[in-house]
Amino acid sequence: MRRGAAMLLAAAGVALAFDAATLAQGAATTAPPPYPREMNLAQSNYVEHCGGCHGIQGDAAPADLPSLRGRVGWFMCTPEGRSYLQRLPNVARSRITDNDDLADLLNFMVFGLGGASTPRDARPFTGAEVARERAIPLTSVSLVKTRAALVATLTRKCGAPASLRLMYPGQPATRGGG
Repeated sequence: MRRGAAMLLAAAGVALAFDAATLAQGAATTAPPPYPREMNLAQSNYVEHCGGCHGIQGDAAPADLPSLRGRVGWFMCTPEGRSYLQRLPNVARSRITDNDDLADLLNFMVFGLGGASTPRDARPFTGAEVARERAIPLTSVSLVKTRAALVATLTRKCGAPASLRLMYPGQPATRGGG
């Protein structure tokens, strides 16, 4: 079995531990998913490189940055959303220099943490794709405005919930949220 396929299956196993209905709503009230006794490399990389800000379980609330759990998969609905995930500065400039390993981490985030928000026909990221996209990081644009425009497209074209405009479910209207 190819390494990417093995990581995708591991991520899918974690995703199955989630309550699908809750994931679709992005509710933060559910119990976090159980992690296996031993994490694979993608899960370990997520904890080390992403979990400090986005939360170990993908729930960043109440921070003014996007929660991933049950939400990040929507970005796989359009080519622009897929590209956006790979070009975010902390992804594109990650200390994870192996593009296959970074693709595996993104696949864990999208297919594992994203759960039911991920379209059924979404293709896993590949190392070659990550190498191309990370070469053009989103460093000279407003990430808040770029995300807001992308989310508007996702709600219109893909049926993403309006709550995706918020950084996390239940975010007060007076805070960030783009």
